[in-house]
Amino acid sequence: MQMKVRFSFSLKILLPYLVLMLLFFLIFLGTLRMGQSALVYLSLAGMAVSLLFGILHHNWLKKPLSRVGRLVEQLTRGGMPLIRKSKATDEIGELERSLGLHVSNLKDIAAFSRSMARGNFSLDYEKLSSEDELGDALNMLKESLMDSIRDSENRRREEENQTWVAQGLAKFSTLFREAEDNLKDLSTQLMKELVNYTEADAGALFISRDEEGESEAVLEMSGTFAFDREKEISRSFRFGEGLVGRAAVEKELIYLSDLPEDYMKIRSGLGEDMPSSILLVPVLLDQQVMGVMELASLGEMPSHQIEFIRQLADALATTLAKVKANLQTRKLFEQTKKQAEALASQEKVYRENMVQLEKAYEAAMAKEAKLLKEIEKLREGLP
Repeated sequence: MQMKVRFSFSLKILLPYLVLMLLFFLIFLGTLRMGQSALVYLSLAGMAVSLLFGILHHNWLKKPLSRVGRLVEQLTRGGMPLIRKSKATDEIGELERSLGLHVSNLKDIAAFSRSMARGNFSLDYEKLSSEDELGDALNMLKESLMDSIRDSENRRREEENQTWVAQGLAKFSTLFREAEDNLKDLSTQLMKELVNYTEADAGALFISRDEEGESEAVLEMSGTFAFDREKEISRSFRFGEGLVGRAAVEKELIYLSDLPEDYMKIRSGLGEDMPSSILLVPVLLDQQVMGVMELASLGEMPSHQIEFIRQLADALATTLAKVKANLQTRKLFEQTKKQAEALASQEKVYRENMVQLEKAYEAAMAKEAKLLKEIEKLREGLP
């Protein structure tokens, strides 16, 4: 089939020259019969020239077209042929230049595709024109791949964050289960572990104190880590006072990234620094404020860490209630024990007094009996 196509194309090129040769051949036969030698030679020359020009014209067209055909054949096999820049100004030259631009575009597409396959989406594919459907498809593919990668990365990061939160809650639930009836030790250990786990820079726990005789509830600092407030013997806030008291009144977490310059400092081995953000989370149990957690960081706090601390506050509220209940129970036990000891002491004194009273009563009765006997004797001695 390929040979037939080539022959047909060659025949089309040579056909005009073959017709011209046929005319010269007919002239040659006519002049040969008439014996005109001059015309015979001219007709032979015309036949030769026609054949020569036909061959030259055939080769002149066939050579570039064959070259273009080979290039197209390589393109159909997926190859990237090297196309030299044509200097011809005719249609063949235009065809070769168009093929060269097409090959260059295919190379750009291949480079663009390889970059996306390697995960590099910084390159942009410039469309050849407004009608470049392949360019539109490539750019759409790039956006689709980028969206898919972003979604995959977001899912992976979300799963990691969920795992981090779950592990943290399990870690601190163990700490809460092992908590004893010492709020100071529990608070200090909690803030140390929490600051380290969240990679924050400082933390403090304020526990509500609402005792008899006090006009209003007070949030008293119970445990800190890396706070400059540790320099002070005690630090407390009334409800509504400062950010700590505000969090207690509003019963909502407060996250700030624009802090006053004199709010606090974070101490480290390198000196003291101002925090960039601060988080205050109320510790609530049935809408009752058990305390407030305060964390400060030199950077921004991720949302999953904020959510983790909020969930941790719920678990801490139950623990604080348990520890407070245990402390109250111990306090009542000590009071009951002291009262029992006091009653026992009073009972002992009462018994001793009773014994003394009984002895005194017996002595009095003995004296009375003796006196009665003496009176009876006196009566007998009367006339």
